Amino acid sequence: MFLAQELRDQLAFALDAENSDHYRDDLDYVPAINAAIKWLTSVVNSAYGKNKIGEEFFRELSHSGVFQTSDASRVSLDTFPNEVWTILAVYASPETEAISGLTAPTISDTKRSYYLSNLLHLYSTKDCKRLNIEEWAKNKENPLEAGYEGTKLCDALKRYAYLAPINYQSATYKTKEIEIRPSLKNQKVTIFWAKKPDAITGLSNFIPFPGSVFQLLFDKALNYISYKQGDQTNLYATTERDIQQLLNVL
Repeated sequence: MFLAQELRDQLAFALDAENSDHYRDDLDYVPAINAAIKWLTSVVNSAYGKNKIGEEFFRELSHSGVFQTSDASRVSLDTFPNEVWTILAVYASPETEAISGLTAPTISDTKRSYYLSNLLHLYSTKDCKRLNIEEWAKNKENPLEAGYEGTKLCDALKRYAYLAPINYQSATYKTKEIEIRPSLKNQKVTIFWAKKPDAITGLSNFIPFPGSVFQLLFDKALNYISYKQGDQTNLYATTERDIQQLLNVL
C-alpha cells in the first residue's frame, strides 16, 4: 500500500503547484484520488472477470473468514465483517481453531448464515469450484461434475461448487447469498474475499492497492483535475494516452 499523500505530492509536482494554494486538498486532490480509485475498481472488475489479472492484485484487500451456512446451504453477504468486492475462494468443511479471547456468536436462527469471528481457518482439502448459473443447473445431476447432488457418489468422491452471490428475494431475508453444493446445511465453510476499497477521507489514509498501479492512479487523478483547467488538448489528452498504454500492459 502507499499513502494518499504520496499521490497528492506527485500530482502537485505535475501541476507545477507544489507551493501554490490554487489546488486544495479537500476540493481537488482528495476527490480526484477517490474518483481514480473508483475508476480503477471498475477496470479491475472487468480485467479479473476475464482472467487478465491474478489474485495477487488483491493482496492488500484480501480477507478470510469462517461462516456457518443457512439451512439452504447459503452464506449471506450481509454477514461479512466488511463490504465484499469479489469472492476469491470457498472451502467446505474446514479445519478451524478457536481464537483466544473471542466468544462465539449466538446462533438463534437456522435459516440464516453467521460469521464465526471466534474461529480461525487452518486448512481444508475441499475446495469449491465457481460455477455460473447455467453450469449450476446442469451439474446438479451430473456425478462427473463439481456440484453434483445425488446418491451415486460416496462422500469421499464429492466435489463441491459454489454459485456467485445472488439475491433470491426470500420473504424473510432479502440479500445476496453464496450457495454451496452438495448441500452443507448449517455447517462451516471458509470464504476468502477481497474487501471493497474505501474512499479516502484525508491524505494520511493508505490506498489499498499494490504499488504497481501508482502510476495508473496518478494518471487518472491528473485526468480528473485537468477537467477543471478546461484544457482538453494538452494535459488531458496526454494522460488519456498514458492510461490506455498502461491498460494494454495490464
